[in-house]
Amino acid sequence: MASFKRRSVIRLKDTDAAGIIFFLGYFVFAHETYELFLEEIGYSLRRIIEQESFSLPIVHAESDYHKMLKLEDAITIVLNVTGIGTASFTLGYDYYLENQELAGRVKTVHACIDKATLKKMPIPEELRQALKKYEKVT
Repeated sequence: MASFKRRSVIRLKDTDAAGIIFFLGYFVFAHETYELFLEEIGYSLRRIIEQESFSLPIVHAESDYHKMLKLEDAITIVLNVTGIGTASFTLGYDYYLENQELAGRVKTVHACIDKATLKKMPIPEELRQALKKYEKVT
């Protein structure tokens, strides 16, 4: 099992007036990491939008905050696939400070839907296999 990792720095655009990241910022970082992850496994959002018969909307999102993230904090976001169902998958994002302290967690659930009917459909096998490479079994 591999994890997808991304390093980043908290910038002014990511913070409130006190220089602290607000809740929405965690989701922005998660989605940016998700987009990079999809590129890594060969399913860029552009490919999905322009070429595939399916879409992968987020149907659930949640987060927990453990430490404040402040302006110019360097962070590492670790993405793992934490569940793969027939027509959906779950991603977990752990946010770590440079000292390896856990700063927060985000979870997103993505449904696989047919673009033509907007109904759930099974995750295509090629995508399922790509996701399995990053699956963290607990």
